[in-house]
Amino acid sequence: MVRKERHTIKHLIQLQDMVAARAQQQAALPKQRLQQLDKNIETMTADLPLELRTHFNRLIQKSIEAIVPITGENCSGCGFVLIKTVVNSINAGNELNRCPNCARILYAPDVPLTRTAPRRRWGDPIKRGIERFTAPELMIPSLKGTTKEEILMELCDNLCANGYVEDCHDLNEAALRREAIVSTAVGNMMAFPHVRGVEGGGLTLSLGISKKGIDFGGTTKTKVFFYMVIPTAASAFYLKLLSGLTQSFGTAEKRDTLTKVKTQQELWKALIAGTKKTIT
Repeated sequence: MVRKERHTIKHLIQLQDMVAARAQQQAALPKQRLQQLDKNIETMTADLPLELRTHFNRLIQKSIEAIVPITGENCSGCGFVLIKTVVNSINAGNELNRCPNCARILYAPDVPLTRTAPRRRWGDPIKRGIERFTAPELMIPSLKGTTKEEILMELCDNLCANGYVEDCHDLNEAALRREAIVSTAVGNMMAFPHVRGVEGGGLTLSLGISKKGIDFGGTTKTKVFFYMVIPTAASAFYLKLLSGLTQSFGTAEKRDTLTKVKTQQELWKALIAGTKKTIT
């Protein structure tokens, strides 16, 4: 029984990852045809028992997070505090448990992705627009990596060095697993690598520029990398942010304001100026 339920949990997580990947592709490229992803999603969904399939589909229509990890004794989807017997059952993995508040399916992650968010200091100016999710120190105007793996590690290292991430290795492994589903490159020399389900703090965005561009799985070389670390509660919002960034830098002229900068401060100013009207 335990082995069966754990297999079901892994199946649901993989299915959800594909649904999220499809939503991301659609948010960035609304007119793109996604036959292969649709076929994979349909096949995996059909393998579920009817009752579970119906419940999963009902949840996924409301949010891209239908199955979520627990964080301590809380549902990471809604923050509801779970009773001890439910937590013990989830950790044991001997049955499927649902959150009594939001009805999401719950599981205990093998490697919890958590972090300590930088605290806002008294007197700090109120942040608006894209500034709510990023900071000047998270700008990398000239990435050194020449491969997908090197670029992801460089972006992750920067988040770690500036105190936004605690365990760089696990985060990077999660980013690589996400890329294995389908590339986050969306054309127009842009990619949106990310990791969902990182609890502790809000959505965090790092921006890196590869001057020469690298093969990141898109139809052309990728130069602009928007790397996002996303808590479960912000999973739906990140699609809106992705759409806003795609709209902001969808033309060569707009992207040039990012790719031609030389300093961290110049990249920060270009990001703020470029998203002023699209991300409020």
